[in-house]
Amino acid sequence: MPLIRGVPIFRWKNRRLDRNPAISNGGFTVEMIAGQYKSVSGDLIFKDRGLYEWNVVAEKLGQKVYIGICGINEDFNKIGQNFFGWVLGSDGYVYHNKEWKWYDAKIKEGDKVTVHLDMKKRTCAFSINGDDRKPIVSEWKDIPSQVYPIVSLSDGKLRMEPVKFDPKE
Repeated sequence: MPLIRGVPIFRWKNRRLDRNPAISNGGFTVEMIAGQYKSVSGDLIFKDRGLYEWNVVAEKLGQKVYIGICGINEDFNKIGQNFFGWVLGSDGYVYHNKEWKWYDAKIKEGDKVTVHLDMKKRTCAFSINGDDRKPIVSEWKDIPSQVYPIVSLSDGKLRMEPVKFDPKE
């Protein structure tokens, strides 16, 4: 099976029972105004093999936001959980379950976060505003074979946009 490489186009999809946060702009923007943390996943499953990249623009930041990936079987209706999956927090830390590590990638309002996902190696890395890509999060050894893109927020506005892709690279 050849390696797939591409820029995914997806829309945010609210899998929560209460239909918050608000999704607009044809599904590309998610917004939450001063509430409890809520998570929203993309409507595209990444699986098997492939290299994928996508951008999330922090249009407005209130509280901390989380950007990354999650397994396809996550229950977003769990009470008291701020994030799901493997994520970069706007505070510059990466999180998974109850573990976190300084990643030196703080997100500010207006920043563009690029998620770099390698499903063949099951690794993930991030970059901010097109700057040098940060290293792969080596502690994340349990990324499953099928994941969604995800964001979690309690107060803010995030927009998904595709990465410019050069097939010659």
